[in-house]
Amino acid sequence: MLTETSIIEETVRIKGQGRVLDGNLAYPADQAMCSALIAGPHPFLGGDRRNNVVRSLSEALSSQGAVALSFDYGGVGASEGGPSDWPAVMSTFWKDGTFKEEGDWADDAESALASLRTWSDLPRVLVGYSFGCWTVTKNLSKSCAEAIVLISPNPEKHSFDELATCRVPLLLIHSDNDFTCSVSDMTAWFDSIRQPKTRVQLPASEHFFRGHEKELTNVVVEFLSQHGMLGGE
Repeated sequence: MLTETSIIEETVRIKGQGRVLDGNLAYPADQAMCSALIAGPHPFLGGDRRNNVVRSLSEALSSQGAVALSFDYGGVGASEGGPSDWPAVMSTFWKDGTFKEEGDWADDAESALASLRTWSDLPRVLVGYSFGCWTVTKNLSKSCAEAIVLISPNPEKHSFDELATCRVPLLLIHSDNDFTCSVSDMTAWFDSIRQPKTRVQLPASEHFFRGHEKELTNVVVEFLSQHGMLGGE
């Protein structure tokens, strides 16, 4: 693993599809080795770029040699846009667990990806956490990614069909007590998807990984190091 280096952070504005998004670009003070798009959880479930998992990933990856971009979905924080009728979509969300306007947030991930390309032409990794797993996976075909990391996805609520045509190394991280998806369902889904893939189950970290951020980020850094996207000893 690389020795940690100083991190430079910038607040950036991302030109989206009819709206401007707020983002954070973090990168090492010395030479970087890869670029990483980090997509956070659902806006109705703490989904902003200051989320504990998103923030920990940004700090860990940038300190180990990545240009890391995290962002706020439309309507979150200083990002423009969002659903026109928040109460209606929130009601649908709590009833069905999803709603059609979520596609706009997948478009936001596409816009963030396009901006990341303009700031870095280094090998690219897509990192999704919770709902962000779906938003990055929706953009796999456009990403030219060389690796993908999915943390606590919920394949019962969202389709991950795009994985079938993408053969880059995939890392799945989940906990043994995630209320959104049982271990048996997560394992069955993982077994059904394509190779190459790696699954890591973290104990007692729930869906939110509070207090387990270090273990989580260590797994991600080790995986990317093994695949040549971060430096190794």
